[in-house]
Amino acid sequence: MLKLCIRYSTAIICCVLFLTPITTYGQTVSDTLQLDEIEVKATRIYQPRNYQPTNVEVIDSVQLEMLKTLSVAEVLASQSSLMIKDYGPGGMATASQRGLSSEQIQVLWEGIPINSPMQGQADLSLLPASFFSNVQVSSGTPSTAFGGGSLSGALYLGSDWKQTNYVSTHQSIGSFGQWQSSVQGKYNADGVLVSVRGLYDYGDNDYEYFSRAYNRVEKRKHNRSKRYSVMSSVGQNRDSDQWKTTFWLSDSKNQIPGDILSTNPKARQNDKSLRWLSSYDKNWGDTELAFKNYLEKIKLNYFDPGNGTRSLSTTKRWMVSSTAIHSVGEHLLLKGEVSGELTSVETNNYKDIKNRQQFSVLTNPELTLDSQRLRIYPSLRVDMYSDFGTVLSPSLGANYELFADRLFLRGQLSRDFNAPSFNALYWGDAGDPNLKPERSNSAELGVSLSQTQFVGITSLDITGYYSKVDNGIRWYPNNSGQWAPSNVEQVTTKGIEAHLTNTFLYEGPWLLTIDQKGIMTSTEISEARFRGDQGVGNQVRLVPKWKYNASLTLQRGIATAVLKYRWISRRYLTETEAVSNSLDPYQVIDAHLQLKKTYQNFNLKVLAAAKNILGENYEIISWYPMPKRNYNFSITATYKF
Repeated sequence: MLKLCIRYSTAIICCVLFLTPITTYGQTVSDTLQLDEIEVKATRIYQPRNYQPTNVEVIDSVQLEMLKTLSVAEVLASQSSLMIKDYGPGGMATASQRGLSSEQIQVLWEGIPINSPMQGQADLSLLPASFFSNVQVSSGTPSTAFGGGSLSGALYLGSDWKQTNYVSTHQSIGSFGQWQSSVQGKYNADGVLVSVRGLYDYGDNDYEYFSRAYNRVEKRKHNRSKRYSVMSSVGQNRDSDQWKTTFWLSDSKNQIPGDILSTNPKARQNDKSLRWLSSYDKNWGDTELAFKNYLEKIKLNYFDPGNGTRSLSTTKRWMVSSTAIHSVGEHLLLKGEVSGELTSVETNNYKDIKNRQQFSVLTNPELTLDSQRLRIYPSLRVDMYSDFGTVLSPSLGANYELFADRLFLRGQLSRDFNAPSFNALYWGDAGDPNLKPERSNSAELGVSLSQTQFVGITSLDITGYYSKVDNGIRWYPNNSGQWAPSNVEQVTTKGIEAHLTNTFLYEGPWLLTIDQKGIMTSTEISEARFRGDQGVGNQVRLVPKWKYNASLTLQRGIATAVLKYRWISRRYLTETEAVSNSLDPYQVIDAHLQLKKTYQNFNLKVLAAAKNILGENYEIISWYPMPKRNYNFSITATYKF
């Protein structure tokens, strides 16, 4: 399969170089896909996607509309270069990027980090895709952009409200007792905007799977999930300023079955969160000021009556920031930010309430030279933490426009960091308050080709990267046999990421789009962690060396059909690369069909989806099987006024 993918991509690139141009699609395709209308925010660089120093993958509202019944985790698994560590329907799902851990990718909502301070990661299964207008993945976003946590990049979730006034209802049903109901609406009057999103999601998740442990078909039990989410915004846009405040509440109740070797019929977990984000922007000629105020309260309660486990935690965060932007002519844009944050965690797993104070200063100007063909992005950030000291993070990015609006060369160097999680610092008797932050030196170089006149190519991005992580925090048994964290891991990760999009227009209303992503990741332990360490020089456990995604979208009139394919190579369960102790490669094909009919101001969408249509038996996490073939059907009615 891999050889076919490489041959196909190579053939297309050769066509770009050697074939005679055919009918010009560039402007028409660009207008149809509306690629340039999405403002890139995942990098904190105020430039269009083509002018960024790193590659940014954008999943826009059009793509999300086809996948609105899914979680952000499921969308990213099929649409992005990320590796999603999914425990199956009803279970946790986290993101891994460039071979690094889920604690080393920063998840942002409107520029605010929402990784758990306790675990250092974010559960993407709790985030409904229908709540966000676009999702952006930037593998190279440095720590200078949004602070610690981005050793491998950032995932940005946007929830803007640029649509026309509307009210919409949605209902879906699916396999394994899946049921989802939602209501959304937006109203704008005299510059005052109001937006509301509400969602109820339920699933029995009692799917059948083939158990490789017992060589028979079984059914997942004690796996029910029930979730409520509400996001409400109000704000005002005026000529020189704007303000917006958003409340986001969610409540999730999950049964926890455990793996198939030790199924637990009683464990359960409740997740409750309240987030409140307010922002104010003011323009004075060439100067723009922006202020943000963010409050968060998250409760996570885990109960397991079977073994007497009861874990209760409450996390509170308060973050304020002030950003200033000033234009100095056409060649220099000055930018800077000052922010402060207070974090408190109360849990029965710590000896007492733990607090963290953080103060940060950032400067990240943008320079435009050589007749605006060369763009340089130097950045410097200082983060001062109350629990482990001060961290300095520099980065330098550049983008050079080789051919106007067509070919771009980009690159970046950065020194990044990741703060120790509260669990690593304070968990019971195992936590180590003297842990150092994880650090990395990273470099990447890429080329972007867009809006060509060759064989329908809309965009082609190729990126090579290298990163060395020092003081990596990992949990290993100590001398007394207790699992404890320590700064023992030195990791080197390198690889190539390629993304190709072809769009073809035919006689009549036909539109065909083919999108492909291929990733090669080599992530290795570079130094021995203990005497006789056999993992040195081998692929890190659970990291696939190869990943390939593809989608084919065909549009005609009221109908849109999408076929999605993803293939993941072998993943080793130990760092000795033993095939006998690994997870087999797998491939998954999903199909979606949408019918859309508009009458005056009323719009009706009917969507049918078949997932894993080949009935593949596979596991992403060992002993957590994924469901075989399953279906979903939904209807969305929208009235615009």
